[in-house]
Amino acid sequence: MTESHVIAVPTLFYMLAGLALLYFAYNLRRAFAPRIGRPEVRPFRPLEMLRNALLFGVGQSKVPSRRFSYATVMHLCLGWGFIELFFATSVDFLVERGFYLELLPQKDTPWFAALNEVGGLLLVIGATLALARRHSSRRPPLLPHSNWGGRGNLFGDSGILIILLALGLGGFLTEAARLALEVPASAPASFLAYPLTFLISSTGWQALQPWLWWSHAALALAFIALIPQTKMFHALISVANVALTNSTERGRLRSMNLAALMDDPELDPDSLVLGVGQVEDFTWKQLLDAEACTECARCTTVCPAHAIGSPLSPMKIIQDIRQGLYASALGEGQSEALIGGRIQPEELWACTTCAACMQACPVLIDHIPAIVDMRRFLVLSEGKPPAEAAASLENTTRQGNPWGFPRDQRLKWTEGHNPPVPLMADSKEVEVLYWVGCAGAYDPRNRSVALAMVAILEAAGVDYAILGTEERCTGDSARRLGDEHVFETLAAENLATLAKYRFNRIVATCPHCFQTLGNDYRQQGGDLKVVHHSDYIEELIDSGRLQVDGRHQGSVTYHDACYLGRHNGIYDSPRQAIARTLGPEGELVELEQSREQSFCCGAGGGNMWFGQDQGQRMNLARFDQVLESGAETLATACSFCMIMLDDASKVRGKESTVAVKDIAELVAENLASAGAAAGHADDSR
Repeated sequence: MTESHVIAVPTLFYMLAGLALLYFAYNLRRAFAPRIGRPEVRPFRPLEMLRNALLFGVGQSKVPSRRFSYATVMHLCLGWGFIELFFATSVDFLVERGFYLELLPQKDTPWFAALNEVGGLLLVIGATLALARRHSSRRPPLLPHSNWGGRGNLFGDSGILIILLALGLGGFLTEAARLALEVPASAPASFLAYPLTFLISSTGWQALQPWLWWSHAALALAFIALIPQTKMFHALISVANVALTNSTERGRLRSMNLAALMDDPELDPDSLVLGVGQVEDFTWKQLLDAEACTECARCTTVCPAHAIGSPLSPMKIIQDIRQGLYASALGEGQSEALIGGRIQPEELWACTTCAACMQACPVLIDHIPAIVDMRRFLVLSEGKPPAEAAASLENTTRQGNPWGFPRDQRLKWTEGHNPPVPLMADSKEVEVLYWVGCAGAYDPRNRSVALAMVAILEAAGVDYAILGTEERCTGDSARRLGDEHVFETLAAENLATLAKYRFNRIVATCPHCFQTLGNDYRQQGGDLKVVHHSDYIEELIDSGRLQVDGRHQGSVTYHDACYLGRHNGIYDSPRQAIARTLGPEGELVELEQSREQSFCCGAGGGNMWFGQDQGQRMNLARFDQVLESGAETLATACSFCMIMLDDASKVRGKESTVAVKDIAELVAENLASAGAAAGHADDSR
């Protein structure tokens, strides 16, 4: 090789590399397409951002599913192989061309050579597994079908996998040629490339080496240049997305502050759009979520609404937002209306906001806030909620509860109770304010739960009181249906009422009340200490204030409520409370879908107040899972779940063989004074 050729090779290479990087930077305009979104203030927490990027982005900690499946192995091999080779190839090019980086290992260091081999092997294995999965008869039906390319996805899914496979195999051959000619001391550490050196003579490798090196370099540079136009773009943008995700606030709906908005003297009512009716109305972070989607279909796979045959696919919703974004900002595709065009209202209304999609998402996409924002547009801007839901919203506005029962009947469940249930209006200051909730006050089945909770508080000697007729619906269903105006009105009324009294904590039996009072009300200026009754019961038992004698016989299973489990991470205390009630012949059995993987009862997201026309009823699907477990008692810790699953037991004709009970009822039945508690519960049914 002549001296001029030695000089020309790095010069040509760096010219090509520069062009590739320039084209890569040009294509990155897709990454900045979210500039069209609304502003959203994100807290600047560099340590949390770094943790998220390393844990969820580089480490892919959410990729492994509950079972270490084929797809898990495939994705981890692809992800880690790609990340390692991106780093190793960058270093290798720099070292190869004489720009020595003293802080990085030389290419002939044995462990670095072995690391390159591992990265290449992982990439080849991952790409091979992915191609086999995508083109076999066992291909998951939810996977996108853009195998060979499409708008905004250059080369398609299969095409990019073939390129990755070629890069991996080409890297081994290129390394083999180098080892055969240079024979460095670290050669044996290249445990895959080194054996290849014995396949042909040194003369043969010398003839092949320039062709192998340049073909591999050219393919690598072309791949880098085109990454933003391919499926692999998510490998970059997803790291940025998880870094910018506030992991403690996931799923939290953004406040609209309608009262302040309407009082703005500069407001132009004709231009006001409430909610999200087109992609420009999303915040930049919501649009970044859409760009980060990996199309892995995990969200749709675990979605209970999709499982029962409803039109909802969380992945499709996010993909529709992304396609709308690119069509609007980059001209990639025909512009189409978002709601009523790409996304049908029926898809949005099918969501129960159970958070199964968010729990499964490996790149921390917030599906629920995006769906609710579009519901807000339908309700507040278009005035088009489902008919039955509109009736519940009207009832909540007029009577302070979704059923529409008179406010003066909110204390009816306490009639005949001895001693009388104390009221905050009389007590003024107590240890615990018991938040009964609309279901506890009005629903016949949940009234027995409220009475059981009162029995527990009294048995433990807790200084408590209730608001009685001063209590209003917290606004959970209204907010998740999209009617932020009703929610804000209720929040203001309830916070004004609570400000009149003094108490240490609020205890709520309904997770929806617990979520709204403890989390949503913070956006409205509230600072309430709220505890769910499962945690509080366990606290009373642990402290010795409450004595429970386990006498319950037979098998008990527990249904994890979405707003208690996935939304608030409470899984153990309900099970511990149940365990306290079990006698020698008692047994706690787990449902196949439990804890983080629990199947929704179907009532969340306002679905309690309107029916779905498509698919199986979700509560029946969940109750069928209970029947498969063989449990004799189904325990819940949620007012909505109680209504839905108790109804399912009647529809299935199993009310006499499977008892549906709240954990408070189980505990009350096993107190020293259980006879009285059980009597109260029976009288209320």
